[in-house]
Amino acid sequence: MSVLGTGGVIAGFGVLAYLIHKRVDFGKAILAATLVLLLLTEPTIEGIGWIITISMEYETLELAAIIVQIVFLGFLYKDSGQVMRLIEELRGLVPDRRMVVASIPALFGLMPMPGGAYVSAPMIEDEADALELDGKEKTFLNWWWRHIWFWIYPLSMGLILAASISEINLYHIALFNIPIFLAHVSIGILLGLRKIEVKPIQKRGKNPLLVIYHLLPIIAALSLNIILAIPLYVTLFIAIIVLFLQNSKRYSFKKLPSVISEGVSLDILMAAYGIMLFKGIIERSESLEPMINVLEGQVPLLLLILLGSYGIGLLLGHLPSAVGIGFPVLLPLLPVVNVRTVSLVYIFVLLGYFTSPIHLCIILTIEYFGIDLKSFYQRITIPIVILATTAVIWLLLSGTFFLLI
Repeated sequence: MSVLGTGGVIAGFGVLAYLIHKRVDFGKAILAATLVLLLLTEPTIEGIGWIITISMEYETLELAAIIVQIVFLGFLYKDSGQVMRLIEELRGLVPDRRMVVASIPALFGLMPMPGGAYVSAPMIEDEADALELDGKEKTFLNWWWRHIWFWIYPLSMGLILAASISEINLYHIALFNIPIFLAHVSIGILLGLRKIEVKPIQKRGKNPLLVIYHLLPIIAALSLNIILAIPLYVTLFIAIIVLFLQNSKRYSFKKLPSVISEGVSLDILMAAYGIMLFKGIIERSESLEPMINVLEGQVPLLLLILLGSYGIGLLLGHLPSAVGIGFPVLLPLLPVVNVRTVSLVYIFVLLGYFTSPIHLCIILTIEYFGIDLKSFYQRITIPIVILATTAVIWLLLSGTFFLLI
């Protein structure tokens, strides 16, 4: 059964990669992949029992609640216009056009919304044109600064999934990744902003407290979770209420049902549910044991983890799927599952995702700014190599690599 199950895992991956490549919604794609996995692993009454058990588990319900609310929060920020008001306040405070070009996609990185890079692209265009930047540079800056938070941001779906699947504290993973986050920001400044000629803009006397006001829902969600240890699915609900209250003139009680209907993503719900099903079936079927037995002693474990993590991120080009499907495959290979080894897998999955040719942010941004994929990769090669090298150095200094040797 386990040999057939290994084939099921491979087939499930293949179906998922194919459907993502064909632009099928991820929720539908992961459920289709899970069905293939189940049929090749445990096509019996026991397999149906697995589905029922996994569906009722606290971890499954918690993850679904968190991810659906995160996406809904992002929808409200955009639909209410609050994100645009935030950007206008920022424009009035920042004296340097280069900082505006970087901060707009970075702000969208804080807003949990799919395709944020495509939304931020037109918003930086005027400032980028004033700096006389070409399409390749606009694309690089928009893409690079959009993703600076993924290493440490507690509302990143990738980080939430990594913590949930590995059962390692979310904030411990984020703290471990701080050096790489700082490197990401530093590279963006040194190899992106610093070489651009300074073109000051006149400040318009905006109030910095309004920036905090517009970010209050996110600040409230994270503060209550960190300080008072209130579950994230509860604090996110509070954040949504705060955002509704801030925009009470726009959202009357009569409009709430239609807003909820429009903003709550069924595909995201299916995605969270499908990821937990896929993970649970792999664990219960012990499908990976034959693969692990074959690989043990044949391929150095460290090399296998690094290439496997990066390859999954590169192949899928979608962070939730890369983490949600890759972690159940890779974590059983680890001799010890702790914050260091889990962070290692997450870091290299993230690097693969950043550079994937099917990464939606890349595809949409190069299309908007009118450059080709080759030009984009030429521009990002040196920054990405430096970032990856920094990650390797940090993993060496922290002793993480030595746990896998």
